[in-house]
Amino acid sequence: MKLNEFKTTKENSKRKRICRGIGSGKGKTGGRGMKGQKSRTGVSINGFEGGQMPLHMRMPKHGFKSKSKYRKIILKTDFINQLLEKKIISDKAKLDIGQIVNFSRSSKNSYIKFLFGKKLDKPVFVQAHAVSANALKEFKRVGGEVDIIKYKKENSSKSNNIKKKVLKENKESDDSKKTVKKELVSSSARKKLLNKKVESKKPKVSSKSTKDKPSKKP
Repeated sequence: MKLNEFKTTKENSKRKRICRGIGSGKGKTGGRGMKGQKSRTGVSINGFEGGQMPLHMRMPKHGFKSKSKYRKIILKTDFINQLLEKKIISDKAKLDIGQIVNFSRSSKNSYIKFLFGKKLDKPVFVQAHAVSANALKEFKRVGGEVDIIKYKKENSSKSNNIKKKVLKENKESDDSKKTVKKELVSSSARKKLLNKKVESKKPKVSSKSTKDKPSKKP
């Protein structure tokens, strides 16, 4: 038997009596140190990590927003029949992705897929990101076609920057117009003041009839 194989019983191990004198093993300060916030009573702040962001506040921030994420919108052949019935489009019309997004009232960066619902009435040429086999057969049966294009997500930051630029230009043009108007008003006011001054300086002609001066005798 080795020394590390000895097992002690609970009766033999006695509890350390903290702060009961220096001879108790944990006397005087009781293992808390000399000074500081943690040496005082009632100061144990749960989850406090010395001023840095604690774990319970860091965890909700963990993760990210995927840039490749997209919203999948499934449209059936009934949707094209409805557009034809409402006379929004005519037969043999060519619909690109932008028009389909507007007509379906879906978000800008949406992944559009066509499925088979009811039979088509008239031929239509459509763009989509994906099509089921039955829907493709139905489009071809009527004489239409589906052009499958690759999905590309537009950066919202770029579009926002373009909008900001346009708004800035509009503001600048408005400001320039206002300054031009002010200058015109001020110039017209100056002209009026000058005209008034000139009129005031002119000699006044009396309204009474003046008598003829006597002619000098030779």
